Amino acid sequence: MYDNAAPFTNAAGHHLYSATLGGAVLTAGIVMGGNSGPGGGSVQGLAFNVSDPSKILLNSIIHVWGSGGRGTHIMDTTFNGNNSVGQSILARQPEGLVVQRVRVRNFRYNGLTVDANVQNMVMTTPVLLEDVDVANVSFAVPKSSNGTAEACVWIGNTATVRRLLLRNCAWEGLWTGTADAGSLHEDLDIDQTPIAVYIEHFTTGSTFQRMSIGTSVSTGVNCEWADPTWGSKPACVTNVIQDSTIRSSYVGVYMDQGTTGTTVRRVTFIGETRAAIVDYLGVNNSYSGNDYSGLAAGAVPVSTAH
Repeated sequence: MYDNAAPFTNAAGHHLYSATLGGAVLTAGIVMGGNSGPGGGSVQGLAFNVSDPSKILLNSIIHVWGSGGRGTHIMDTTFNGNNSVGQSILARQPEGLVVQRVRVRNFRYNGLTVDANVQNMVMTTPVLLEDVDVANVSFAVPKSSNGTAEACVWIGNTATVRRLLLRNCAWEGLWTGTADAGSLHEDLDIDQTPIAVYIEHFTTGSTFQRMSIGTSVSTGVNCEWADPTWGSKPACVTNVIQDSTIRSSYVGVYMDQGTTGTTVRRVTFIGETRAAIVDYLGVNNSYSGNDYSGLAAGAVPVSTAH
């Protein structure tokens, strides 16, 4: 077991790994990167079991930042926040980030966050996020974040996202926004959360496909409205939702006011009690080839009411 009074630092692009998977247990976090450095550092095969917030940076067990954080790889690693710390990974430097085969449990803010928090950011090397298993994310009072956190996975940059298993997160399974443009999100298995996929400001030209959304979800996919606090600009523009099965209990895909040019196709809707699709004051949205035969009695394929 490896402990420290503060997070460890890796600003020099070192490669940290355990010779046996999970054999090296750390009870303090790691800071990857800095204002300078070569980048390309990696963490592989480690197990983090952290319960003391003073041993991590900015409420994240692995914190990726600065030019020295470019090209960070995090692989084959487990994270337990013991319902005491914020999140497993916070990547404010997403350039070239790779996260593969990680397991995340028991966090207070998000499961993991990849978001430079810079609108319209264009990536040279998009994020790769694969085989991520996240469960049990909540504030002490569930849903008290009012949608600003409590996501299993939070993506704010262009990324390829594959094979997520997301459970029991208090606000949503997958959040996308900020500068999620031209991304691919596929093979998503999401349940036990109020909203499976929350598409926020600004998600543009991205694809969501091969999703399996379970029965312990109220709304399968939610496109945020054109809120005046965002200049009345739409959150969800020219996105594609396709080739999925959505078993949410209330609405399958909710396209709120201002959603523009978004396509829902070849989706099977099962058990929704209100509608498969709500398209409220949308602009040039389309839906085709969907299967509505499994809707609950009284539900409609498409509703334009709020």
